[in-house]
Amino acid sequence: MKIILKYTALLLLILSGTFSLNASENRSERIFVATDRDAYIAGENIWLSLYCFGNGGKLSSFSSVAYVEIQSSEGTGIYAKLALRGGRGGGRIELPPSLPTGNYELSAYTKQMLNEEKLSLFRKTISVYNTLTTARVSGNVELLEQMPALPAVSEPPSSGLNPGMIDVKIYAGHNVIPAKSRIPVSLSNLGETPLTMHISVLREDDIPAPAKKSLKGFTSDLKKQGVLPQSLFKIVPDFEGEVIEVAVSSSKNEVLTDKVMWFSAAGGVSDIYTTLIDSTGTARFYTNSFFGKREVVLDVPEADSLSQLNFAIKDPFLKIRPDSLPKLKIYRGLNERLRARSVEMQLWRRFFADSLYEKKRVMYDPLLPETHTEYLLDNYTRFPVMKEVISEYVPELRFRKVEGRTMLQMILSDRLSNVSISKDNTLVLLDGIPVFDHSKIFNYDPLRVKSLKVYEREFYIGYLSFSGIASFSTYKGDYPGLTFPGNVRIMDYKGLEHPSRFTGSEVRGGSGIPDTRSLIYWEPVFDLAAGENSEIFLQTPSYSGTFTLKIEGISAKGEAFTVYKEFTVK
Repeated sequence: MKIILKYTALLLLILSGTFSLNASENRSERIFVATDRDAYIAGENIWLSLYCFGNGGKLSSFSSVAYVEIQSSEGTGIYAKLALRGGRGGGRIELPPSLPTGNYELSAYTKQMLNEEKLSLFRKTISVYNTLTTARVSGNVELLEQMPALPAVSEPPSSGLNPGMIDVKIYAGHNVIPAKSRIPVSLSNLGETPLTMHISVLREDDIPAPAKKSLKGFTSDLKKQGVLPQSLFKIVPDFEGEVIEVAVSSSKNEVLTDKVMWFSAAGGVSDIYTTLIDSTGTARFYTNSFFGKREVVLDVPEADSLSQLNFAIKDPFLKIRPDSLPKLKIYRGLNERLRARSVEMQLWRRFFADSLYEKKRVMYDPLLPETHTEYLLDNYTRFPVMKEVISEYVPELRFRKVEGRTMLQMILSDRLSNVSISKDNTLVLLDGIPVFDHSKIFNYDPLRVKSLKVYEREFYIGYLSFSGIASFSTYKGDYPGLTFPGNVRIMDYKGLEHPSRFTGSEVRGGSGIPDTRSLIYWEPVFDLAAGENSEIFLQTPSYSGTFTLKIEGISAKGEAFTVYKEFTVK
């Protein structure tokens, strides 16, 4: 395989010197996190919408990952990474059912924000009630006989619209809506600039919660601050995707500097990256971000196969324990309200956890093109060895011996029917994991393989180039029977939370299970072009109650807006 010095866009900026941040190019950022509510039952989901701002109060397209932490005063923590695109992002964080009752701090930041001399995180307080155990955050819960005074809301609700920006109509203007029905909500951008917003539809239940923070108030304060403090270049920001740092060392004290290291996430197709190990024993991977819990395979093919390599993936979270949090005050009158939310939470986890939310489409595949040839092996007569499968059905590939090694070669042809054959630089993948010893594919059981995709062109992955890719996929995507040399490590890794929205659309049709949802809709990122009209649909629950549709957003000019609409379900 050939070594190619291929830098990411961020590295090119750094090397060319254009990344030096002077006053006119200050890339400092601030984050605002909107949540569906501010008081939760342990076991519920927190639904989030993120706004990342740059100088001037407009959305920043610089960072592509936001880090969110939820921590108690005694150090209990939940950590998540969310994708940002054009300054916007969203997702969900599941609160463990064992989470102790108490107040928690939700904080958020980007790596670029860590490049300022003085750290300025987004912080807000959320309350968590555990209805299944008596566990409490030590010293943070106070029991009262009567209801305490509720905290002031940072921005009182208003039914008025923002003139000239957005118009919202629920069910053709009706205020009373039938239960168990699918109703339309129309949204119109009345202005001349694009709008981006988040949308929630919620039944408030008067469970005490900390003072709400509004997007309008946040952007107003941001504008009052003026120019943000200068950013320095101390930490590499997540410009194109998550930057993953891995420390690697050899048990034989082998010098690994400038050796190529591979990082691949199993179960995907093209979540594979390469980089060079630097003089400190650190490998820094500039990924395009991948999502969910994955097994990752770390490999240094050029290292001594008899030595044991030690890998340690750097934890990207700050994990700063909150200095002080207000006490959560609980009184006896909360019993019925907490019980109702507890039933809702348990029904969600038992019956609806995988059906009421929708994962949003993520970024396109940055490596593999849509044009390829796919072979579904169930459509062919099965042979007992992979060599026969390749020679009989796959004209683009062939097995050959090259200097005593078994190689899977790609047969390439151009538009003039000129044929060329790759020698030793066809990239072979099994369930997304690079297989450098092609004899393992030669001897692999074809009955375990569901499909083979062949990509015929030159590919560049970090510092390396390949003449074609042969991607084998097994039925479960867990690379059964594949063995690795001693200098390879398989580790669990949690990628970004998958962008998702909550619609409840699967509830309709009836299932015999009561629909007790208090949150019936959550859309973290909803965009409207100038003059555009659009429509969403709400699935109302099976009980009567008063619901609030709330929309918060910002225009391309940096103007924030808020819309509240109340309606009754009967």
